[in-house]
Amino acid sequence: MGYQKLTKEQEQQLVQEYIEGTPVHVLMEKYGFKTKKSIADKVKKYGGENAIEEAKKNRKTYSIAFDGVTNQFNAYFLGLMLTDGYIIDENKFGIELTDEDCIQFLSEVTQKKYHTYEATGLGVKKRHRIIFSDRQSVKKLAEYGVVPNKTKILGKVPLSLEEEKFIPYIIRGIIDGDGSVFKTGYGAPAFYVCSASENFIYWLKQIFEEKLFFQDMSVSKSSKDLWRLDCANQRNILKLIALVYDKPYGMNRKYSLIREMFRDYNRDNLLLS
Repeated sequence: MGYQKLTKEQEQQLVQEYIEGTPVHVLMEKYGFKTKKSIADKVKKYGGENAIEEAKKNRKTYSIAFDGVTNQFNAYFLGLMLTDGYIIDENKFGIELTDEDCIQFLSEVTQKKYHTYEATGLGVKKRHRIIFSDRQSVKKLAEYGVVPNKTKILGKVPLSLEEEKFIPYIIRGIIDGDGSVFKTGYGAPAFYVCSASENFIYWLKQIFEEKLFFQDMSVSKSSKDLWRLDCANQRNILKLIALVYDKPYGMNRKYSLIREMFRDYNRDNLLLS
């Protein structure tokens, strides 16, 4: 998103979000600014130095306000909530992962602390949990199917035409949440996504095929009543790298791994930097 001239109402909304504690880099992306100074200038224009000081105080307790798929972060966050997220009650919601780098990323963006705890069982990884509190966000997430006990009832995620441009980052959140990147038996990079919901898996397959033009996607059901969407087509993997894992963001382990495996398998280090 490049720079665009904002209306007075948009500028005032930007300033309000800044004062409420929204991270500067989130505002830069949302409103199309390339520098932090551009944000600061708008804040001083409408609120002066007092607004900046007030924002510093609010930043200490900033959590998240999910108001829909309006930027890359919200899209990525929705993907995580659809998979590893859960609703606690009408005010609280959270995400729990074994990958700490992803939770650290969420913590840095939202300025919300996360907690790590030991899971029971031999060889079980530590788990990392981040909890948010915002009644309006809980209501908004429900519009996308993120409701209590959603595991088996997830289905088609309703997206507007405007929101569809963020599909790659919704997918990134989904793969980081309940997916994996791996090598096949013959060394080719591949990925899969698992879900207890058949409807959700087939919706995801449709999105890959109709919106990102993937081919050769396969769906299977495991003995544990999990549905799995698989892909090892190398043209698809290249699209995944170009459109979904296009930059360090969120779970950097998968970002690095898929690119490394693709380079090694295709034996051409010039394909990707």
